Amino acid sequence: MLERRTAAALLGLALVAISARPAGAQPVSWKVAVFGPPRPATASIEFLAKEVAARTGGQIKIEPVYAEALSKATEMLDGLKAEAFEAALLCASYYPGKLPVFTVLDLAMLTPDNIMAQARVQMALAEHPVMQQELKRWGIRMLLPTPLPQYQMMGKKRITRVEDFKGVRIRVSGEMAKVLEDFGAVKSLVPAPETYTALERGVVDMITFPGTYGFASFRLHEISRYYIDKISLGTQPCFWAVTEGAWGKLPAGHQKLMLDLREPAARAAMQAFAAADGKDYPEFKARGIEVINFPPAERAKLAANAGKHWQEWVADKERRGIPARQVLEFVHAKIKEYAR
Repeated sequence: MLERRTAAALLGLALVAISARPAGAQPVSWKVAVFGPPRPATASIEFLAKEVAARTGGQIKIEPVYAEALSKATEMLDGLKAEAFEAALLCASYYPGKLPVFTVLDLAMLTPDNIMAQARVQMALAEHPVMQQELKRWGIRMLLPTPLPQYQMMGKKRITRVEDFKGVRIRVSGEMAKVLEDFGAVKSLVPAPETYTALERGVVDMITFPGTYGFASFRLHEISRYYIDKISLGTQPCFWAVTEGAWGKLPAGHQKLMLDLREPAARAAMQAFAAADGKDYPEFKARGIEVINFPPAERAKLAANAGKHWQEWVADKERRGIPARQVLEFVHAKIKEYAR
C-alpha cells in the first residue's frame, strides 16, 4: 500500500511538472543579484528556484548569486535597468529618490508584524497604478515580495529608554530613523555588507536589522554587547525584482506558475525567520550579549511621533507630483484587510 501511495505521489508531481511546461518552450536561465550571504531573507528566492526547476522539468534555472558578486547593493536597480542580470534583491532605502513610492513601507511603525500580511500588502502595492508607473520607469516588476520581521537593534550602547538615544550613531534607514532622531539619535545609512566594519571601527554605535537573523548573518553578534529587542521600529521595504525583458520571454504558463508560488515562497521565508530566532537567541546569550526588551512605555514615546512623520512623507512626495496620500491610504486599508 505504501509503495502504491509513493508511486501515485511521484506520478502527481510528474504531471504537475509536465502541465507547467508549455510545448516548445525554450530553456531559461536567470542570474539573481543578491547582497550578503544566503540567509532567511533569501529563503523565498531559493524556494522559488527549487520549485520552478522541479515543476518545469529543469526548463527554468534561477540562480541566486550572493555577496554582491554581480553588483553592489546600491547599484542593483541600475543593473536591472541595463539588463546586466535578470533579477535582483532591491531595498527601497538604498534608492530613496529612485523608488519613492515604495518607501511608504519604510515608514516607522507602519507595517504589521505578521509576515504573510506584509507579503500581501507588498503584492497589492505592486499592482497599484502609481507603483506600476514607478516600476515601469526602471523596466522591472515584482517577482516576489520580501516581507521581513520587525527591525530591532544591536551594538555597543545600552539603550533602555528614549533619552539614551541622544548622540548615538545608528545604522537605520531614512524613514525609520526619524522617530529616533526626535530623541537625538544620529542616522547613518550603511549598506548591509559594510555594517560589521562600520560597527567594529566605531563609525556607528548601533545597527538596526530585522529580527535576529540579520545580525547573525552579518556576524554583528561577534562584536556587539547589547541586543535591543521589541523596539520594533517597522520594516524595510525590499522585494525580488525581475526585468520586464526576462519576464516577457516566459510563456504564460511559466509566468502563472511563478505568480502562484509567491505566497508559498513568503511562507518559506517566514519559517526560516522563526528557525533563525530559535538558534540566534541562545547564541547571543552564550556570547554574553545582554538582551534588553525595550519597555512598551518607552516604545510608545517613539510611536507617538510616527504619524507626524507619515504626513511629512506625504507632503514631501506630493511636492514632487506623486499622489502620496492616495498611496498611504491604500496601504493603510490593505494592512487593515490583511492583518485581521
